[in-house]
Amino acid sequence: MISINGVSISEDEVAAEASRHRGADDPVASAAHELVLRELLRQRAAELGIPEPRSEAAIQAVLTSEVSTPRADEDTCRRYFEQHLTRFMQGESIEVSHILFQLTPRIEAQRLRAHATAILNAILAGQEDFADCARRYSNCPSGAHGGSLGELRRGDAAEEFERAVFALPAHTLAPRLIDTRYGFHIVRTGVKQPGQQSEYESVRPMIANWLEAASRRRAESQYLRWLVGQARIQGIAMEGADSPLMQ
Repeated sequence: MISINGVSISEDEVAAEASRHRGADDPVASAAHELVLRELLRQRAAELGIPEPRSEAAIQAVLTSEVSTPRADEDTCRRYFEQHLTRFMQGESIEVSHILFQLTPRIEAQRLRAHATAILNAILAGQEDFADCARRYSNCPSGAHGGSLGELRRGDAAEEFERAVFALPAHTLAPRLIDTRYGFHIVRTGVKQPGQQSEYESVRPMIANWLEAASRRRAESQYLRWLVGQARIQGIAMEGADSPLMQ
């Protein structure tokens, strides 16, 4: 049983919420944390006198009234653009094939990495064929097509995969595994089109939106940690903070 300032959350409620957290490493723990935070926001809504404090609108009203974030100014936007020029290329593309060794909760990461590395070394040494290994070992549907993902453009793939792939030359077998949130990848590139650099003014609104959204997420996270720090919570470990970040 979980208790937040005297309000209980039952195991049945946690179990029902867990169905919405199937992608988490621990769906039950993730669900419990979500329910605790939502209860804290509902209690805060009642303290602030917000109508219908149990409603979703009231929760959003709390965050809107208590969490403020600054606008992204010109210097910040321009600095971000100059530090991430490769993100703002138009027409840049690269042909990619990969062999995915997918990480799951039941698989030991070190053992999987060793297995993937052994296959990569065999391909590098010419002892194994890339496409054949993709068909035999890849956990991606592309394995049925020899690992081909076709032509990728910026924004088509996970950021860590994209960053590593676009750093490779054309027609290259990456000499090391590429690690992503999904697992380990053996990667081979094909034709690469360099593209053209976008003008700053054309992407400035998009950059401002990104920066402001990221700033708001940080501020909301710190605010929630402050709420946790002020509450009496039993039955679950929650990380709290002594003071909120009110930007």
